[in-house]
Amino acid sequence: MPHAKTLPLALLLAASATPALGADAGDTYAGGGLGRVSYDTNADVTLNPTAILGRLGYHVTDHIAIEARLGVGLSSDDTAIDSGGNVEIALKQLAGAYAVGHLPITRGVSVYGLAGFTYGRAEFTGSAGGFSDTANDTGLSWGIGSEAALTDRISGYVKWASYLDQDAYTATAITAGATYGF
Repeated sequence: MPHAKTLPLALLLAASATPALGADAGDTYAGGGLGRVSYDTNADVTLNPTAILGRLGYHVTDHIAIEARLGVGLSSDDTAIDSGGNVEIALKQLAGAYAVGHLPITRGVSVYGLAGFTYGRAEFTGSAGGFSDTANDTGLSWGIGSEAALTDRISGYVKWASYLDQDAYTATAITAGATYGF
C-alpha cells in the first residue's frame, strides 16, 4: 500500500504534467462504481461489505480537481467472533470531499492521488446477545487511482482509498467504475 507522505509529491507532479483524458480547467464530471470495503479492527476482525460509490467533480485546473463522493452499502458481511457469535457490518453511508491531482501517463491514461475528508456511518449487529449499534465517524482520507479513456467523454477507473484510519479500526476500499465528462 502507498505511504501517506507520497501524496503531496504525487499532487505536485500532477500539477506540472500535461493534460490527459481531455480534462481542462472548468470541466465537470460525474460517475460511479462498485466498491469492496475492508473494515479491519485491532482485534483481528476483518469484514468486507460492498458499496455503490458516486462521484461528482470539477477541474479547478487541468490537473487538479475537487470532488464529492457519496456511497451506500449494497451488501453486508459477517464473521465469527471469539465470544461465540457472529458480528455483521452494513455500510449505511459514506460521504466526503477531496482534492484530486492527476498525473497523465499518456493522452488517454492518468494516475491520480486524492486527499480529503470522509464521513462514514455503519450498522453493526451481532447474534450473541442480539446487539445492534450504529457508528458514525469522520477523518482525513487519502488514496490513489488510475483512469483510462474509453471514449472522448467516458473513462474507466480503479482506485484504492483509505477512508477512515482510526485507533480501533481502518476502513479502506477498492472501487472500479466509470466517469462521464461534461
